[in-house]
Amino acid sequence: MSASAPRYSWSHLAGREVSTSSEAWRHECEIEYLLAMPEQQRAEFLDGIPGAIDRESRGVKGVRGEAAVAALKEAIERLRQIKTRG
Repeated sequence: MSASAPRYSWSHLAGREVSTSSEAWRHECEIEYLLAMPEQQRAEFLDGIPGAIDRESRGVKGVRGEAAVAALKEAIERLRQIKTRG
């Protein structure tokens, strides 16, 4: 039984083809998902709801921390600019 050949797809953020099983591709998909969210929903998802105690309502900031949210916001803006340029 042979293993299937790795699949590659273009990553706008990496600027090259990446394996669809790589961390770079996972990151690209996460940023695409966040960029597609309406702004208010994305803000709540990233920053959480003040005073929330359950994991989902704490948002990314409450789970991964402020540095992770800052990095995600930077990547979202970068992808938005790349897509605007076409």
